[in-house]
Amino acid sequence: MTSQLLKKRFGAFRYYLAVIALLILSGWLGYQWAGIEQQRLNEEIDRLNQSMNNLVTENNRLTRDINILGVDLEVARLASEESRKQILQQMTAEKELRRELSFYQKVMAPELEQDGFIIDSFNLEPSASEGFFRYALILMQKDKHRTTVKGKVDITLIGSQDGKPTELKLNEVLIENSDTLSFSFRYFEVLKGEFMLPEAFDPEIIVVESRLKDKKWGSDYLKRSFDWQLFETQVE
Repeated sequence: MTSQLLKKRFGAFRYYLAVIALLILSGWLGYQWAGIEQQRLNEEIDRLNQSMNNLVTENNRLTRDINILGVDLEVARLASEESRKQILQQMTAEKELRRELSFYQKVMAPELEQDGFIIDSFNLEPSASEGFFRYALILMQKDKHRTTVKGKVDITLIGSQDGKPTELKLNEVLIENSDTLSFSFRYFEVLKGEFMLPEAFDPEIIVVESRLKDKKWGSDYLKRSFDWQLFETQVE
């Protein structure tokens, strides 16, 4: 039914009144629906905010637990590292004490060892500069009469350079302020020095040869070989 027919049947006043009433009703229903939808959205927002707050709280708790575990782990690691350092220091100190005890036993009680002049030991340690090394050659007299021992030593470094067998005389690479390779002592003497290895030289064996001025101290020629082994003076 068209609007013209409705006007004729009910009259123009009633028709417009009905139209206005329908518009008001539609607006009211739309307002109510918007209010209901807004309330639903607000409730959904509140629910999401609560979920987000719960997640933030849980995340903060987990972060705190992770930080606590990280601190505990670091403390345990530091304690383990400190224990390892102490053990290494004790082992190094014990090794050094044993070396000193053996050394002084040889000096003060020569009757426990063979008589005569001996090449006791050859100690090596790295210098602070790359390619430089310090050495200490210990010579000893194991004779009850303790007369002065005189002579000299030749030290040869045997290894390889550029893949080829090579021999290097220590006196050729000694730096200034190193001891001479001659000796004159009673009881014992320590010859110390510092040397620099050429590039690409890989040492393996140290050969020490001694020549005495008098045979009364034992054999006038002795030869002893030592493996190239560095002695670390500090534990880091």
